[in-house]
Amino acid sequence: MSKQNCTNPSLHRTLENNLHHVQKQLEQADLTPVARQSGFLQRLPRKIPILKLVLALVALAAETVLSLERVAAVISLAAGTSYSKQALHPRLGIKLELFLAQVATALLGQLSSTTQNQGWFKPFQRVLLHDSTVQPLPNHLAQAFPGAANGRKHRYAALKLQFICDLVHSQVLHLSLSGFRRNDQAASPDILDLAQPGDLVIRDLGYFVIKVLEQLALKGAYFLSRYRHGVLLYDPATGQPLEWAALLRPGSWLDREVLLGKEKLPARLVALPVPEALANERRRKARNNRDRRLNPSAQKLFLLGWNIFVTNVPRAIWPAKALGPIYRLRWRIEIIFKAWKSHLRLGELNCRTADLLRLSVMTKLLFCIAVYRMCDALELMGDEQRHVSLLRLARILGECACWFAATVLGISMAQWLDWHLHHHLFYEGRKDRKNFYELLAEMQARLA
Repeated sequence: MSKQNCTNPSLHRTLENNLHHVQKQLEQADLTPVARQSGFLQRLPRKIPILKLVLALVALAAETVLSLERVAAVISLAAGTSYSKQALHPRLGIKLELFLAQVATALLGQLSSTTQNQGWFKPFQRVLLHDSTVQPLPNHLAQAFPGAANGRKHRYAALKLQFICDLVHSQVLHLSLSGFRRNDQAASPDILDLAQPGDLVIRDLGYFVIKVLEQLALKGAYFLSRYRHGVLLYDPATGQPLEWAALLRPGSWLDREVLLGKEKLPARLVALPVPEALANERRRKARNNRDRRLNPSAQKLFLLGWNIFVTNVPRAIWPAKALGPIYRLRWRIEIIFKAWKSHLRLGELNCRTADLLRLSVMTKLLFCIAVYRMCDALELMGDEQRHVSLLRLARILGECACWFAATVLGISMAQWLDWHLHHHLFYEGRKDRKNFYELLAEMQARLA
């Protein structure tokens, strides 16, 4: 059935079926070893089964800023028993973060029906994208999540999220949280635990570490990266340094074998000219950089006239002209981050303590990954005329928190509303302060 008809009920059913599949995956999986491996579970839970805890957190994932009381209440609903915020509080921390990261990558990250690599991706097992995003935090969290420092030694806080996914098969492979000061170069080796023979790794310049590229090649994996200015190039035949002035001519392109850096890593260097207007705009921005320590050299200004890539993918697999379009697919991860931040409320966090922040971030990431997964599920059922926009789907589902929660918990929206009304509708009984109706009754009694 075509997805061109916007009233097509199969779209809604596809989303429901996808969430039901997630629920079944959680029910069929043995979460106990996952919880033990992360250190979150020390002994068998006596009151709240680990499955019910996870289902509750997935159901809460679409909501705004989460309070401890709110989380405990939904865990009570999922488990069918009472559960207090006092009981939940000791379970917060880094172990819960690690556990939820493993749940997200192992259970929520992969579509039930994967696709075959085609065209330029056919020779590779997986196409791995690695990137990060930063979220500013209140300064009182600077010890747990240190941000950038300044000359006045003012303590800032910022959260950095590292994210690795398989572009073709829509699988999330890695999630981790840190402070801003663990930069992308420090996180560059994270990919080595995941890379397998035949994988293709695409990352931006922040992750450019020659020793890591060397390890990827030794694993039998492939890499594609932009060239980092300042890295020395050597001729593979003579071992002599190569000079850019001799390699490039204005308007020309380059595709040759080189050795990278002092490690002498064998690689393929490809330089593709860009339009003169774009090159001039790049040079203008480089000259106007406010950080005077980064004043561009004449050589760097010259090289801004090309897109320069390094890869170990042979010419027999990729012609030089393929590298630019393939590298631009890395932008997909930026769209994912934009969808998460702009429409899925990734920035609306409980920042009262570091532990509550970890719970809030990881819970919201469950929602973000579920939406990422549902986008590809809708795309797989469609035709070639219209394609699903991740940003638009995120905006729609970001406004449907009640539907998402009810579907995950396996209840109707009417039941979800009824539960809310019974548990969150009434004033709390307080001896130190009267509510409006108590005050009104008191005033009426005095007038009488």
